[in-house]
Amino acid sequence: MSNYFKHSLQHPDFYFAKFVKNPKMPYILFIHGGPGFNCGVLEYLIEHNKLFNSFNYNIILYDQRNCGRSKKTSDVMLHQHNITDLQEIVCYLTDVCTIQICALVGHSYGAKLLFDYYKKYSSQIPGVFISTAKSILTPRLNNLMLDLAYLKKNYIAEYNIHLNTLDWVDLDKLWRVSEQLTSLFQTNAERPFFYWANLEFYQISQDIQKQINLPANNEVFVSVRKDLYSDKSYFSVAIDELTISKLWINGFHDFIMNGHETAMSSNSKIIPFYKSSHYPHIEENHYFSEILNEFIKHH
Repeated sequence: MSNYFKHSLQHPDFYFAKFVKNPKMPYILFIHGGPGFNCGVLEYLIEHNKLFNSFNYNIILYDQRNCGRSKKTSDVMLHQHNITDLQEIVCYLTDVCTIQICALVGHSYGAKLLFDYYKKYSSQIPGVFISTAKSILTPRLNNLMLDLAYLKKNYIAEYNIHLNTLDWVDLDKLWRVSEQLTSLFQTNAERPFFYWANLEFYQISQDIQKQINLPANNEVFVSVRKDLYSDKSYFSVAIDELTISKLWINGFHDFIMNGHETAMSSNSKIIPFYKSSHYPHIEENHYFSEILNEFIKHH
């Protein structure tokens, strides 16, 4: 049974899930990945599967704009919207709800979003970055290699068409090829095995996703990703340059995000989780809780 009690937190635009262990404890705000995803699986795991039971903090999750159960608009979503929204959410929680936030935790795209939030706003709340690379070009190129390998195995004629066009690649061409292969990102049944090392939690998460029926918003996925890769100023995720207290965690098996300098890091600021891939906060959640408890206690 979860040590947390879930409470409602009303907002006109955003869906929040608030988990309280002790009203006197400060809160961790989680920022989910994507773009276009939601906090549904993580919410279910906390409520029903005892995830993060050993945290010494309360938890708040939210669905990004046009995702999950947050308000749907006709706006074309851009990365900048999510940055501005995060600032609005932090101010709402701290100023309106008088909630003490002791850490902001971003996963995958959420880590990139958190990085750009810190670059734009003067927040000194400690930041935790999970499953990210030093540049967004790293996952883009690694995903392209996975898509081409999938075509090579299953659709050889289409693979040869793309192969014959790859005499050179610049950023514009990288984006065009990525756009053409977007459907493979969600239909390639082999892709999850690059994202999960702990197959038990992979299966649990798959079952939860079917049960809660909160699909990703593909329009947001495409529009935000296009915005990110169309602006070179967004490419960097130079976490070391941030002046805030920070923690960076990557799964050892995360082929999408890792180079050798991350998977076998000599940078003491990057903590590899050796039994995890892209979801170390889920795959090794007890260890993650220990690390986060210790980090927040000293910052």
